[in-house]
Amino acid sequence: MVTTRRNDYEQHGGHVNDGGSHNISQPPDLVPPTTLSETLTEKRLRWSALLQAHEYHTVITQVLAEEMPKYTRSSVIPTSMTSILRECVLILASAPLIFTAAVDGLLASQFRSSEHLQREYNEIQDRANVQPSIYIHLLADSNGVAPSANQYMLIRDIVLRYISDLKPDPELAHLIDNISPPRVTISSTTQGYRKYLWTHRLSPRRVATMLRFCAGVEARYLETPEQQRDTPFLHPPGECGYALNSHTRLRQHRHRQSSNYVMNIVEDICTHLHTSGILPTKFFMHQFIIYLIFKPEQVRIAEIFCSGLLQVWVENGGGFNQWPAGLSCASGDRVARAEWREHERWIREWSGLRTLRRLRMRERAEDAEDEFGVDEERCWRRVLEDESWSEDEEMNNAKDRDYEPGS
Repeated sequence: MVTTRRNDYEQHGGHVNDGGSHNISQPPDLVPPTTLSETLTEKRLRWSALLQAHEYHTVITQVLAEEMPKYTRSSVIPTSMTSILRECVLILASAPLIFTAAVDGLLASQFRSSEHLQREYNEIQDRANVQPSIYIHLLADSNGVAPSANQYMLIRDIVLRYISDLKPDPELAHLIDNISPPRVTISSTTQGYRKYLWTHRLSPRRVATMLRFCAGVEARYLETPEQQRDTPFLHPPGECGYALNSHTRLRQHRHRQSSNYVMNIVEDICTHLHTSGILPTKFFMHQFIIYLIFKPEQVRIAEIFCSGLLQVWVENGGGFNQWPAGLSCASGDRVARAEWREHERWIREWSGLRTLRRLRMRERAEDAEDEFGVDEERCWRRVLEDESWSEDEEMNNAKDRDYEPGS
């Protein structure tokens, strides 16, 4: 039995201009029915509940309504909303239990105690050696517990002190910059060098990004009811990315190679606050591979959709991603057609892409005309009328798993 917050996973079974001028054709009324007063936590809980109720089209259209305006002048993101919707449907239809736990905010906290999550993850990890995938980082302690709003504000306060040029704190900066390699000399620090703000010189863009992050943390703090600000977040702050080989990419992140500097400074600050006795527990990044990509058309869309669904953006306090997803996925173009066919075959056999889910999504599509209008209804029917996914074949290849979100 799966409930909304204590899910039992012990079961079997800004606008982007990249040089192009393509506009994404969106069906009319692709607008999320949310209010300005909805908090990040409320939004994620609502999306989890909708997915458990098999309201896939509602979640997909709301996520895309937030994300796709970032790519109005992109030449690398698919321009057909029908194809984008199709790939999002297939992502949800083939999503593993690990993915669902991440969406629910329970992956880090339940992973160690769930044999079934661990067993499934072993299979995902093995396959990720040869198959492109989506990975995430989650900020939590050794028990998978996220920081609270008050604890997150402590991290934010250190970031502000680290980046300040009005009241520089070289002692603090030197401590933070030497939590992890490479080492920084005290002379470099006193001369103004900051590891996480410099490229070949001080980067105004990095400073601006840090300020966006701090504003997002404060916004998440302010939207948290006062009586809950010492309670761990239901959804840990996170980072989401695509990789041709996630094992290699996650190892790079661990070694701070071509990594996310916002995520890295937060992890170092958590270490500093813990060793200083300010935080009673040490928060660090938990790494997971949550989705295996099996079609070339999914490469960019999967990173966009997963990042939006998990709300990992610096602006809202949800995480550490500061640049729109899907723009650094060129390695997927190097995968040969024969490899993609093998990836698709393996996913069909492993996940089953269960017919029951397709039938439920088709039922939802029949109601789409009333909810979204005739154009949206036609779009969803085209998504679901993909003859390459034979229901008979799905039934024959379906894996014996009794897990269904919301069951």
